[in-house]
Amino acid sequence: MSLQGFSIVVTRPRASAEATARALVAAQAQVLVMPLLAIDACESPDAGLAAPPDAIIFVSSHAAEFGVPALSAQRLIANRSAGQHVYAVGRATAARLAALGLGNARVPAGGEDSEALLAEAFFQAPAGKTVLIVKGDSDGGGRQLLAETLSARGATVVQLLCYRRQACRLDAADSAKLGRAVRSGAAVLVGSVETLTSLAANLVDQDLAVADVAHMLVPHARVAAAASAAGATRVTVVSLEDNKLIETLAKMEP
Repeated sequence: MSLQGFSIVVTRPRASAEATARALVAAQAQVLVMPLLAIDACESPDAGLAAPPDAIIFVSSHAAEFGVPALSAQRLIANRSAGQHVYAVGRATAARLAALGLGNARVPAGGEDSEALLAEAFFQAPAGKTVLIVKGDSDGGGRQLLAETLSARGATVVQLLCYRRQACRLDAADSAKLGRAVRSGAAVLVGSVETLTSLAANLVDQDLAVADVAHMLVPHARVAAAASAAGATRVTVVSLEDNKLIETLAKMEP
């Protein structure tokens, strides 16, 4: 599939942005990598559990990257025979877990979000179970929904904070590049509400706003709603999985 004629600004954290950019460039898109969110590991994350939990939820690939070493050191990842449930919110997270040695992670059958995860059989009746949520420092959206709903259903919910997000402030040269791309009509790939907030702040330096972005690409309806509320007029929900992203874009007009 060819994306010739597409111009896309990828604003994800650098490692993720560069991987996405490679796939888009291979499909002949013109890509500007412009990370607007930085990810930093937390120092010595501790779940505070004496025994492995009944279930572990990794909410992102960064949760997998930083969480697995911490949980392994604390001996909280049980042997497969122990029946521990390991879930990934999305296939990209499951792939990262597999690369880290956890090939048994399940992805919700109904979608790649918290709502789909909560619809899984185990989480429908988790009373008396301990569920560990491995996450970053955001308490918004699906992360909060997970914790609140599972607690309401009777689970003991423990949260392991293993990474922090920090908005990036672009220097003059990168700010100018972003401004030129937006003015030229490039689509902007925004992976989270936090990234959207960072985008809006950086566009101000170019006398631009979210409303000036010709086409916003986002991974979830929650982010789409925030983009629309910020003034975006064309917003498309896409998968952040490279193949699916390219497949969706190939069906659109550049």
